Amino acid sequence: MKWFRWLGTAIVAAVCITTSQAQERFDYEVREDMFRAFGGNEAALKSALATIDAKLKEQPDHAEALVWRGAARNWMAGRAFEAGDAAGARALSVAGMADMDRALALEPNNIGVLVPRAAVLLAAARNQRDAARMRELAGQSAGNFESALALRRSAFANLGQHNRGEYLSGLAESWALAGNKEVAEGYLRRIIADLPNSVYAERAAAKLTNWDDRRPLNCLSCH
Repeated sequence: MKWFRWLGTAIVAAVCITTSQAQERFDYEVREDMFRAFGGNEAALKSALATIDAKLKEQPDHAEALVWRGAARNWMAGRAFEAGDAAGARALSVAGMADMDRALALEPNNIGVLVPRAAVLLAAARNQRDAARMRELAGQSAGNFESALALRRSAFANLGQHNRGEYLSGLAESWALAGNKEVAEGYLRRIIADLPNSVYAERAAAKLTNWDDRRPLNCLSCH
């Protein structure tokens, strides 16, 4: 699968497990358009970006709008790269990362920022050819997933299998790509213990058997 399609799938998974701390979740305003955009619907992409731009015009420091714009720009960067526009892809990627970094700086304890950012960074790390850059992106992803998990720790055991699987598999894969096999293994074994007879446990067991298996561990049961 082309990397920008993985990114779209990853963001879908992120929204499935996100619980925003804001009273009104911004993702409800854009996610349906974004999902259609990730499937190639240009009108939906324009609609989503218009909604995001309107929110940022009204509230320039709206962290969730920023993280969604960053996700969109990174997806557009992947598409531009596949089309042969390397310069355009780099510009979009830089702008997208800047949006997500600013969102995190504004609201570092907002799950509605942490999880989408983690998902985008993990998708980017999967497809990064430079090993050092891959570890850097994956490490940032792991850090965001860890922060989100800490915020949900008291309620985590009561979440559904899908939510727990996406959190734990995101952590396992991001730590593995970041080069921390010990922490990744701990999460893989936790998946097997906590989610027996699930697709997450199946993939975790396969990873433990063969660490060269680079198939994604999350985004397994969203859409």
